[in-house]
Amino acid sequence: MHKTVLNDHTMKAKYGNFINASPGADFRIDDVPESVRDLVPYARFWGISDDGVRLDLVLSAPAELIANLQWVSQLYDDRLDQWLSIIPNDPSDAYIAFSAMRMAALTVN
Repeated sequence: MHKTVLNDHTMKAKYGNFINASPGADFRIDDVPESVRDLVPYARFWGISDDGVRLDLVLSAPAELIANLQWVSQLYDDRLDQWLSIIPNDPSDAYIAFSAMRMAALTVN
């Protein structure tokens, strides 16, 4: 699983009961560039804007899930940079969720 980009279905299967640990991030898919839409399930799960809640989620996650998140974030790093490197005046919920997802990936487990 470490080197697999998970979709909604495979994420639920691989995460098992841990899928319920996240309060989830809600955003419009139309606000996500096509180049990173494969990461929507990750942003919905890991893209929690509250730093404390996100940290608790990361620290309680199984190591293989964190390894997968880190690998996926690295795989899409350039595409994420193209979108997230310019901070808009009024960032969308999607922008915030994807930024928070990247922060989760950078948090050491």
